[in-house]
This record gives sequence, structure tokens and C-alpha cells, in this order.
Amino acid sequence: MQSSHSSGSPLFSFDAIIVAGGRATRLGGIDKSALVFDGRSLLQRSLDAVSAAHDVSVVGGADDLDLPPHVTRTRENPRWGGPAAAIAAGVASLLRSASAHTVVVAADLPRVGDALPLLLEAAGELGGADDGVTAVDGTGRRQPLLAVYRTASLRSAVSRTPATENLSVRALLDPLALRELAVPTDWCADVDTPEDAARLRIVLPPLPSPD
Repeated sequence: MQSSHSSGSPLFSFDAIIVAGGRATRLGGIDKSALVFDGRSLLQRSLDAVSAAHDVSVVGGADDLDLPPHVTRTRENPRWGGPAAAIAAGVASLLRSASAHTVVVAADLPRVGDALPLLLEAAGELGGADDGVTAVDGTGRRQPLLAVYRTASLRSAVSRTPATENLSVRALLDPLALRELAVPTDWCADVDTPEDAARLRIVLPPLPSPD
């Protein structure tokens, strides 16, 4: 089956979960998704990357987010429960959707727009035994927050493993049979520390002065 139009839009319908929560303690507790890379916020770059999605769930982020009509907003349960809890919350918010695939991306990936078209193309070629396709960086490390899953498989993983606080993404998704797609390491680079931001030339906001 051909997996994409000539424009790069996938032939199959997909939803998207954008994991935008997290305390960002190593960055002083800022909203990482609001950081600007190449003129656009990291959240907007994620939204741009999944612009062809049928429905989008943004999990976490600032309370005053201005989101498009087809994008819903939800929270992890428990709050600050980590990315696995965020995935579970996103899955729950999209339960009414009939899309066969679900994209899961972190909101702090400046190069998500480079990687996602290749992942969507690979998802269109999955075999019957595959539960999805995940990006793999240059060190061979899987990137479960830069991946496309079969929706049924992702829902099954969430139903098998209740999202408790700090449940690891590995514990949630390891049972899935994922095809690996090697991508450049810098496409997987996220922003967790001031050093990450400096390397990506992202300007951090000044930290609030102590009282």
C-alpha cells in the first residue's frame, strides 16, 4: 500500500497526543512548550507537525493555552505523573475517535517536524504483527515520545497497565511490537537542561528573583 500522498500527507487517518506536561525542574519550573526555536514555540512546532491529524490531545502545558478547535486539552492523572500518565490521559481523551493510528510526541522536540513525516510513511507500511513504529537515535535508543502507534495497540497497552504516579514509559509500552526507524540524533534532541537549550540556541526566560 502506498503510504502517503505526493504532498506528504498520509493516506490513513491518525490522531495525535502531544505530551506537554512535566515540572521542568532543571529549567527552573518554566513551561518548556513555550520556549521558542527558530521563531516558533515548541508547542506550536508540535502542532504544526501533526496538522494533518483528525483529533489532537495536548496533555499538560500552561493553563492559558490558545489551541485550535480540533485540539483538546487534558491533564495527567495523577497530575505531574510523568509521560506514561500523560499518554494514558491522551488515550482516554481520544476514545471516541476511529482513527487507526495515534502519533505520540513530546512537546519539547524542536525537530519533530523533520522526523514525523518519515514515521508516518513507515506507519503506512507496518505489517500485521507490528504495533507501531518508533524513532531510534544514533545511539540505538528508542524514542517512545516520537512514534506512531496503532490506536488499538496503544489503547490495549494503557488498559493493561494502569497509569500510576511515575510509571515509566518503558513499562507501559514495552509489551508492544514496534518497528524501529533510525533518524538523526539531533531530530530526537529535547530540552531538559540549560545545556540542551544552549546547544539548540534556545533563549531561556530569566528565573524569577527570590523574595
